[in-house]
Amino acid sequence: MRTLLALPVVLALFAPLTLPASASAHELVPWSQRDAFDRDFGIGFYASGRAGYREAVGLGGEVRWEPFDRLGVDVFAEAFVVDEPGYQRIDVPIGFDLYVPFRLGEHFRLRPLAGFCSVFSFQDSQREGVDATHDVQFGIHGGAGLELALGRFVSLNLDVKGIVYFGHDRYSGGWDEHVSKDLRAFGIAQANLGVMVRL
Repeated sequence: MRTLLALPVVLALFAPLTLPASASAHELVPWSQRDAFDRDFGIGFYASGRAGYREAVGLGGEVRWEPFDRLGVDVFAEAFVVDEPGYQRIDVPIGFDLYVPFRLGEHFRLRPLAGFCSVFSFQDSQREGVDATHDVQFGIHGGAGLELALGRFVSLNLDVKGIVYFGHDRYSGGWDEHVSKDLRAFGIAQANLGVMVRL
């Protein structure tokens, strides 16, 4: 757990050691002629699946910025339909990743990543007259992304993450639903597949 918590800090501290002392070579190339991976901004959309504590499918979007050659950040928002028998549940995670990109070839790139997120979890019982049980959860995640450049302005992305969330159990008691007062941890594996427009 401590190793997972330290990943974003390690990425942020050690990435500057690989930064060039002067301007990057791609900054001298006209914007219209830059390769996809030499562009500093991106807007992406993806389909996502989760397994582990609860299975879920969803959609997400992200905005990416690479201020340095060896350090980038993306901010994301997602919406999941969660497999929760007897309930209608929607989870809405928002968060960020810090990552260090590595070229594996002219058109391929690997991005080890780590970050934090929070989830607004909306759960409604399918029993009439029973109150909804909502929760706000917090998580830390680590993983890696593989990218394939499709021309100068588009890339195909596959990200895989392991996530540890901290939240509350929700349970049925008598004629009503309840949210536990105790905070607990639970793990989820997530995979995202999508496209990014490079700007």
